[in-house]
Amino acid sequence: MLLLKFIRFLTGYVVFSARGGFPERFINLCRLKKINLWELKSSGSVIYACTDCREYKRIRHCARQSGMKIRIQKKCGLPFFLNRHRRRAGVLAGIFICVAVICILSTRIWSIEVTGNVDVPSEAIIGTFEKLGVRKGASGNRVDVAKAEIEALKELDELSWVNVNFEGSAAVIEVREREKVPDESDETPSEIVAARDGQIIVLRPFNGTQAQKIGNGVLKGDLLISGIEENKDLTVSFCRARGYVVACTERELECSVNKNFEAERKSAETTAYIIEFFGFEIPLGKTGEASYTEKTSLRINGVTLPLGFTKCLSVGKEKCTVNLESGQVKLLAALRFSETCAEEFRYLKVKSEKVSVNEKADGITVGGEFVCIENIGKEVPLEIEETE
Repeated sequence: MLLLKFIRFLTGYVVFSARGGFPERFINLCRLKKINLWELKSSGSVIYACTDCREYKRIRHCARQSGMKIRIQKKCGLPFFLNRHRRRAGVLAGIFICVAVICILSTRIWSIEVTGNVDVPSEAIIGTFEKLGVRKGASGNRVDVAKAEIEALKELDELSWVNVNFEGSAAVIEVREREKVPDESDETPSEIVAARDGQIIVLRPFNGTQAQKIGNGVLKGDLLISGIEENKDLTVSFCRARGYVVACTERELECSVNKNFEAERKSAETTAYIIEFFGFEIPLGKTGEASYTEKTSLRINGVTLPLGFTKCLSVGKEKCTVNLESGQVKLLAALRFSETCAEEFRYLKVKSEKVSVNEKADGITVGGEFVCIENIGKEVPLEIEETE
């Protein structure tokens, strides 16, 4: 249906009205002479219909035979548009230039997207490919994709596979990151010592000689797993100690907040925009060093167009002293203490805790004593002295 409307627009058609006489005879004569009519409707004693430009001349004979009077209501289509603007050469030249520009720009790359990456930033991948020729404004036909993919893999060691596909004016870079495998090739002699004081709960040596027993209390720096192994012939050999030691440890945390709180407040806020137009950046105002940037690109039907803008927000700050009330000091101290605990115990298991609040004249101190379950094993190089 859409194609038919487009063809009728190219060839041109007219909307006409017919009144008086015998409408049924008029329509039958048109069908008899195979005159194409569509959108036929009536309003009172008047009928309205559409027909091609060439067919309209043949309708007159049918109208005379049926006693109908026809009149053109509207002329539609490209031929009438060109005839109406035939003296305006600039319009025709503009249409021609517009079509030519669209044809030229459609062969260029105007948007670059990266898929499949998790740890490697998209900016780093796009920056590498821009050096290799895959950049905005470049011709997709002139880019050596195979060479760019090989060179990108050499520069980006974190990637194991990369593929560049062109979808119209968009370049889609598909990547696959390497799986991180722990380096087990280093066999430098080492030993595992205690990273902090505690009581051993689990001790599992994978390589080396066990130096402690479960239930022993150890201090920071005590040997847990030795890198010296005794052979059957009573000789010794050095190895890299491996294993993990779980112990019950104690930790103390403290957080203080004064009533005269040192803070920063916003002094000035400046917003500037950068318009991106087919690879060109047009700054509107002073961007400077922006504290926050937000990039927005125009997308239509999931396709990123080379049109967009970047919002640059610059915020000035100045130091000031704020006199807090008692309730505010408590709330701020509790918040800071919670943040400290969340950071300290991110990878630990807390067995028990005891939190206390100490109010002073100048502020509040929140402290806590914690019993934790954690891995205290720490690998250190084994010091070997050569003697004659």
